[in-house]
Amino acid sequence: MTTILFQGDSLTDACREKDLTGNDPNRFLGVGYVNHLAQVLMSENPDIRVLNHGVNGNRIIDLYSRWIEDTLNVDFQVLSILCGVNDVGFALRMNKGADAEKFAFIYDRMLYEVKKEKPGAALVLCEPFLCRLRCEEVTYGTDIIEDWEIWDGHMQERAAIVRELAGKYGAVLVPGREIFAAACRRAPASHWSVDGIHLTPAGNGLLAREWLRAVKGAGNVLV
Repeated sequence: MTTILFQGDSLTDACREKDLTGNDPNRFLGVGYVNHLAQVLMSENPDIRVLNHGVNGNRIIDLYSRWIEDTLNVDFQVLSILCGVNDVGFALRMNKGADAEKFAFIYDRMLYEVKKEKPGAALVLCEPFLCRLRCEEVTYGTDIIEDWEIWDGHMQERAAIVRELAGKYGAVLVPGREIFAAACRRAPASHWSVDGIHLTPAGNGLLAREWLRAVKGAGNVLV
């Protein structure tokens, strides 16, 4: 059995059911890209199990605060992480996010602990990203559009950190910024995202497809 654990913020959480006393596996996976991936992966290979431990609103420090119980204490063979947009958003809106230096420090420590505790585990790191909608297309988050250069500059920093850490720890990189930049050239950003951050069904499907492309292109990450 190969267990794939997905960690991150609301993009990963995607309204998943956190009360595990029920028996509906679809509710445990949420309605986002993790569910898309589970449908494909588990239909192709019955020996694959998918777990979603993403938590809405998590910054990198929130993710690290639950790292032991929600990651290191879990039996997995593949760990996928998507995190970063809340550190930018919380910093710009409320001065409550991690700057680039702290983001890199904590993220590095998380990966170090995984490799120390589970040296055989494979890592998949997803770059954080934004989509540039128009002001008339959103009811919340117009500051992203109005201050796009500032937001996008910070996201570029976080994405570069994730890319560097992927190289350092031999992880598969899912190039989120490149994926959605290309997607927004062939369809409006509103086709992929509802507010510049959270994804539409098309956006979730795209991220799932490109995750699979990156992971399968890396060889024997999945058994």
